[in-house]
Amino acid sequence: MRREPRLARLAGPEASDGGRSEGAETRAWIEPLLERLQGQIDWYDRKAKSNQRAYKVSKISIVVLAILIPVLAEYGHIPHFEGSPAFLVGVAAGAIVLLEGLQVVNKWQENWILYRATCEGLRNERHLYADRAGPYAGLKPDAAHRLLAERTSNLMMAEHGKWAHSQEHKIETTGAF
Repeated sequence: MRREPRLARLAGPEASDGGRSEGAETRAWIEPLLERLQGQIDWYDRKAKSNQRAYKVSKISIVVLAILIPVLAEYGHIPHFEGSPAFLVGVAAGAIVLLEGLQVVNKWQENWILYRATCEGLRNERHLYADRAGPYAGLKPDAAHRLLAERTSNLMMAEHGKWAHSQEHKIETTGAF
């Protein structure tokens, strides 16, 4: 059984006719569209993962530091340093404040959710398009290609709008510090 390249499978049978007739024209603009779509899916996936990791690391660190505060207050001791318990508690509390501030400024949780939702939306569009299901069912190839471009662009523009709004809110929030 001959295996078609992934982009050719996504583009449909009309784009894999070996360059004959309108398939060559179709392939000329659908392959860059599908490559861009895959690039966007990869970007949103990477950004969702990195924001998720930053959010979880900061929250786990905050919990660990909060647990350490009473222990440091009671048993914390640095040799030849008289106020060491108070100093260690202050450092732990300061680290908690710093991590919470970074969370507010960088919006790791909000970005994680936003990027993940956009990534999954783009993946869903790619699958619907590849299977010619949902809004792509029964469409001629050129109409399906245009609809894919429009729908994926709308998803990314909606995400960008939400991100821009959160950045405006971020500026207002950080001004309070």
